[in-house]
Amino acid sequence: MILVVGAGLAGLSCALELQRAGRDFLLLEAAPQVGGRQRTTHRDGFTLDHGFQVVLSSYRAVGEVVDVAALQPRWFESGALIHHSGKFSRLASPLENPIVAIAGDALSFGDKLRLARLGAEVLLSLDRALLDACASANDLSTREFLLWRGFSEEFLSRFAQPFFGGVLLDNELSTSSSLFRYYLKKFATGRAWIPAGGIQALPESIAAQLPPQKIRLNTKVIAIDGDRVILESGEILPFSRLVLALDESWLHQLLHQPPPPAPRGVAVVYFKSKISLYDRPCLILPAGARRLVRHFVQITNIAPEFAPAGWHLVSASILNFEGLERAELVSGAAEEIAAIFPHARESLIPLETIFVPNAVPDQPPGFASKPKPHLPNGVLACGDWKNGASIQAAIQSGFEAARVVLGG
Repeated sequence: MILVVGAGLAGLSCALELQRAGRDFLLLEAAPQVGGRQRTTHRDGFTLDHGFQVVLSSYRAVGEVVDVAALQPRWFESGALIHHSGKFSRLASPLENPIVAIAGDALSFGDKLRLARLGAEVLLSLDRALLDACASANDLSTREFLLWRGFSEEFLSRFAQPFFGGVLLDNELSTSSSLFRYYLKKFATGRAWIPAGGIQALPESIAAQLPPQKIRLNTKVIAIDGDRVILESGEILPFSRLVLALDESWLHQLLHQPPPPAPRGVAVVYFKSKISLYDRPCLILPAGARRLVRHFVQITNIAPEFAPAGWHLVSASILNFEGLERAELVSGAAEEIAAIFPHARESLIPLETIFVPNAVPDQPPGFASKPKPHLPNGVLACGDWKNGASIQAAIQSGFEAARVVLGG
């Protein structure tokens, strides 16, 4: 029996590949639902994703595990609205709207040229080459790299920190610049979307392709004993191969190995409003290096079904929330959003605050070369921590583990 532990995207993708090959397996998940960190909560008619998570059309692996059309994609407009100096400037993708990209005043002409040059470089680079560079001893932090390439501090505070700081959950831009360049390519060549049912609909649609009897929820593995796993209930399950599709922290804990660097977290503050803040289906990037709200979006501009009729839903992402009480996060987020949209100040009603402490693994320069956990014989590990945290990376990691099992 092949056991797969963890029903996040990596584990589900691994199980799906085994299912397609006709192999017998059992997928074990400690939580009461599949999805791992891709969670969605429904409250009072509102759809609340745990963290601002989007799928990119350039993530080719997604189409290998689900029928994308069946998820009813709700599409973001390419680019974003940057709020700076008391006004908005539209940042557009030069591939989709070169006139707006060139004419916009959010960035200086010099920074636009530097961004165009960097964009051309990543477009000509293979994904594999960009990800392999994450293991290089010469890898720099994203901040170091951008400054080395001549970008201004204004570029960092107006665009790189609000956008990619929010993507990488790293306001200081200390993440691997090679990973940044990979993401830059993916955003340049693809549009962002979310499922109409929330981000959890993605893993649930993978699980729906597996036989129900092959998935055991509320089943936590607490130890590995030779060719058996021991469950929290005391039950013992033998295996021929074991795939640990766990996040890095849980993997190290299960293997009794030193913990990895602390993962990066995010807090998402949701507001409901009877008054619309703005009408474009895009992200708002508040300029400034030291913002509580790194970026926010009126998500009902993209997915109207995320709120009951007559309501709008606003999602604000906060990175540095340690030491702040929930009430401080809510009031601070409301104040920053209302400063940009004063007409909606009195209409912002706090709905929910969701903390995701282990949203993405730490990915400093050269992170891909760090020692991997020691695995017992017959045991494999997969997850987005292996090669750049993304939906694409998680699915591919699951596929790779399944192919090793099938090949041996």
